[in-house]
Amino acid sequence: MDFLIRLRELKAYKTETTPCKVRLSSNESPFDLSEELKDKILEEIRKINFQKYPDPTARALKEVLADFIEEMDGVVVSPENLVLGNGSDELIHMLISVVGDLDKPVLYPVPTFPMYQVSSDILRRPKVEFFLNEDFDIYISDLDMALYENPQIAFFASPNNPTGNSLNPEAIRYTIDRGIFTVIDEAYIHFSDRKSFLKLALEMDNVVVLRTMSKIGLASIRLGYLVAKKEIAQLLDKARLPFNITYPTQAVAKVVLTEGIEEIKKQIEFVKFERERVLTTLKEIDKVKIYPSDANFYLIKVPDADFFHKNLIRMDVLVRNMSHLPKMENCLRVSVGKREDNNAFIQALKDVVSEL
Repeated sequence: MDFLIRLRELKAYKTETTPCKVRLSSNESPFDLSEELKDKILEEIRKINFQKYPDPTARALKEVLADFIEEMDGVVVSPENLVLGNGSDELIHMLISVVGDLDKPVLYPVPTFPMYQVSSDILRRPKVEFFLNEDFDIYISDLDMALYENPQIAFFASPNNPTGNSLNPEAIRYTIDRGIFTVIDEAYIHFSDRKSFLKLALEMDNVVVLRTMSKIGLASIRLGYLVAKKEIAQLLDKARLPFNITYPTQAVAKVVLTEGIEEIKKQIEFVKFERERVLTTLKEIDKVKIYPSDANFYLIKVPDADFFHKNLIRMDVLVRNMSHLPKMENCLRVSVGKREDNNAFIQALKDVVSEL
C-alpha cells in the first residue's frame, strides 16, 4: 500500500451528516424550487437524449448564465468570459493544479474554506497560510509577511466561510497589485451588499472571480463558474475536464436561470431579512457572542462548542461545530433556514444556555 502513502496524511474535507429534523449546517438555501418551476424542468429533462454526451462547451448555458450575471450584478459578461465547473470545488482544484508552478506556494488566510488547503495537499503544493485578525479580517502587515514567501496564486473567500464577513477589499487589491494571480471566491456574494470584484476580473490578467449556484437554491446540480478576461478564461478552459457539466445540469440550470430568476431573488431577500432578524434576537441571549454576517449563515461563539453541538443535536437541531479550525475555538456556524427552523434553533439555544 506504499503507493497510497500520501493519502494517509491527507486531511479530508469534513461534512456534517448527523440526522436531525432541523438542519442548519450546510449553508444551503432553505427553499426548494416551486412546483411550477419543477414542472418546466421536467419538460426539459424529457427532451434529453440520455445516451448522448452533453454539449462539451455548454454554450447555451453560458449564454443564459451571462444574462443572469447581468441581471443580478449589473455587469456585462459574455460566454467567453466563463469557465464552468462541477461545483466551484472543481474550479478551485483546477486553478491550484494549473496556475503557476506546482512547487510555488498557494496563499490564503485562515480560517477560511478548507478546499484551498485540501486541494493544495492533494497536489502536494506548498501553502502559505496567515491568520485573520480578531475580527476575522486581514491586517495588511500580516498579508505582507505572507507575500514574502512568493506565492503564485492567492485565494480570498469574500464573504468568508466560515466567518461570514466580507474581507478588506484593500488587502485583496494589495495582493493583486503585486502581480499575484488572485482568486476571489464570491460563493456568498448574493447575500452581501458589498461590491463584487467582477469588473476587475474582466479587466486584469491576474484576477478571477468564482461563483456557485449552490447557495441560491441549486446545490444538487453542482454548478460553479469562473469569470475572467476572455484570454484568461480561454486558457483556463483548456484544463477543464471534458463533459464536466452534465446534460441534466445544463437543462435544469437553463430553466432556473431564465424562468426562475424572480423566485431566486425573493428567496435571497428572505434570507437576508431573516438573517438580520435572527441575529438581533440572538444578541439578547447571555453567554453567546454574535459575529456580523454578509452570507446565508452566521457565526456564534459559545462557552463550550462541543457541549452545545451535542445538546442541540439532542434537541433535533443540527449546526456546524467549527472548533476544529484555527481561531474557531467554541464557534458554531449556523445556516439561515426557514422561519420555523430558525425559531426552533433560537429556542434550542436558549434551552442549552439554561443548562449551563
